[in-house]
Amino acid sequence: MNILIAGLKTKRQFLRLKEEGEKRGHKVSGCLASDLRILASKDLFKPLLRGLNIEEFDLIYLIVGKRLWEWYTVALHLNEKLGTIIINSKAIDPESNFYLGPAIDYLKQAENNIPFPKSAVLFSNSSIADIMGEFSFPVILKTSLGHRGEGVFKVENLQDLNKFVEETTKGANSCVIREFIPNDGDIRVFCIGYKAIGAMKRTSKEGEFRSNISQGGIGSEFDLVKNPEIKELAEKTVKLMRTEVAGVDIIIDKNTNKPYVLEVNPGPQFDGLETYTETNAALEIIKYFEELFEKNSTPK
Repeated sequence: MNILIAGLKTKRQFLRLKEEGEKRGHKVSGCLASDLRILASKDLFKPLLRGLNIEEFDLIYLIVGKRLWEWYTVALHLNEKLGTIIINSKAIDPESNFYLGPAIDYLKQAENNIPFPKSAVLFSNSSIADIMGEFSFPVILKTSLGHRGEGVFKVENLQDLNKFVEETTKGANSCVIREFIPNDGDIRVFCIGYKAIGAMKRTSKEGEFRSNISQGGIGSEFDLVKNPEIKELAEKTVKLMRTEVAGVDIIIDKNTNKPYVLEVNPGPQFDGLETYTETNAALEIIKYFEELFEKNSTPK
């Protein structure tokens, strides 16, 4: 199988996928999101990659970032023209790909009884007064395009909230205000093919509220066998969000012991999972790709 990891080229996550893929006889290539070009005319639509032929890949794993509509368009084109397998498939689902963002996630979670922190999506700080009756300080403020804990702030007062919202909504971007839930860290559940394969507890460093490993958080193995309700919640959420390879972040309110889904991360980093647990995430991803390829190759 010829596999493209779109969005990664040199990072350890790519190197691990390449290592496990090549062990099993596959060719694994990587590219940056910026390597894509598209030629188009009245009788031509041709996507190009720097140094690679994008039409030769059997499967493309999209880790290009949020709202890169050109990549989603190319992925849909290749899937329809050549049968290229696309992961995560919701990126080429017309019912999903025009709405990729926090609002559609919250809508689906609310409709399906998935617990998540009370949230508000804003496009301007002029809207703060209209929604703050629903919240009390501190609150969490997130940019709609943030990842790996970046663009996430714990805000203690209205003055700072106005300042941060004004900064994060420049250029017609949205931001999210969420209630702060007291916790002693979060749980990252790694799911492949809508099944949880492992989990780790992430505890923030002193003086930091974010638990992300990339922000200095400390990891430890989290036992899903002893916590089946967390496993069930993660698997239910990824099926609902149609995210085949995902890291589901869950926190537990330390006052009520109630779990909440924070986020479903497509194309999640798995360095921490492989470091702090015995889970070989890269191998499990490759095996899932093989399963899809075999299913796709079986005559109908």
